[in-house]
Amino acid sequence: MLTFRITDNDGHTVLMEHPMSVSISSSESAPADSLRAVFAVEGDVPELCRIEVFDEDETVFSGAVDSQAEEYGLSGHFLTVYARSRAAILLDNEAKPQTYRCPSMRLLMKRHFEPLGFDRFSGSDKVFSGEFTVTKGMSEWAVLKKFAVLFLNTEPRIDRTGTIDVSGCDGDAEILLPSESLISFRRELKNSALVSEIRARTRPERGYDMLFASDRAKRSGVCRRRYISTADNRSGSITGIRRILEKSDAAYERVIAECRGRVRCRVRDTLLTDRSSRSYRVTEVNYISDSRGERTKIFAEVKST
Repeated sequence: MLTFRITDNDGHTVLMEHPMSVSISSSESAPADSLRAVFAVEGDVPELCRIEVFDEDETVFSGAVDSQAEEYGLSGHFLTVYARSRAAILLDNEAKPQTYRCPSMRLLMKRHFEPLGFDRFSGSDKVFSGEFTVTKGMSEWAVLKKFAVLFLNTEPRIDRTGTIDVSGCDGDAEILLPSESLISFRRELKNSALVSEIRARTRPERGYDMLFASDRAKRSGVCRRRYISTADNRSGSITGIRRILEKSDAAYERVIAECRGRVRCRVRDTLLTDRSSRSYRVTEVNYISDSRGERTKIFAEVKST
C-alpha cells in the first residue's frame, strides 16, 4: 500500500493513504517523473510545496508540488495535486552563459548543480581537454545533457534519491512478468525508428567520409541517412555516433505490457516475459490506481547484444 507524505509551506507534514486516484509516470525521454493524485479531504487545505510517496521502505516518488486544486460538489470535497520529481529543478532554472576550458563533471556540479541542492553524482569525474560553452537560454538540464552527450557519451538521469547519474549504466534489476500477471501484451516493430547510415566528418579539412551503417536497417530495406561532424567535439563523437545507431536499432522492437497491481520496476531495468525469448530495456513506467484498481504499464525496447 502506498503512503503519501505531503508538506505545506510552513513545514508541516501529513501522511495520507487511499487516494481516490493516482498516476505516477517515469520515462527515459522526460527528465522529471510526474505525479497526479486526488484525495478526499475535509476542512481547510494549506498551500502545499512537496509530496513524497512510499511503498514500505521504497521511495516511489519525491518532488515539488507544481499545482493544487480543490473541488467541492455533491459527492464531497476533493484535493488534486500535480507534482514533478527533483529533475524539474534543472528544467526550470536557466544556466549562466559561460565557456569552460578543460571541463569536468565535478566542476559543473560546483558551478551549476550543487547550488540547486544536488550534491551527488555517479559517473566519470575526468577532466577533458577542449571547451564547453553554455549559451544564453540553456536550462541547467540542457547543460547537464549537453556535457554528458558530448564528453561522456551517456544520457543523464536523476534517480529517486536526487543523485545525478551520468554513468550510462543500466539498472541491475531484472523484472520477470509471467503471463498470468498480464492484462495485455503488445509487440511492435518500427522501421520508422531505424537510421540506416551516418556519415561523419572527423577533421575540419576533410569531408563526411567516415561511414557507420546499421545492419538492421539494411535487412529491413530502410534508407535514412544522417551527417554528423565530430571535428570540434561540439556536435558529437565517434562513440556517440555508434550510440545513435545502437539506440535506433533498439527502438525498432518495442513491447508494451500492462500488468495487474504495482510492479516494482524502474527505467533502465531489464524486462523478461514468457511471451518472448528476448530481453528488453525498460524505457517508461506508468502506474495507475483508481476505481478500476491498480495496474502498471511498462514500455520497453529490445536490449542490444
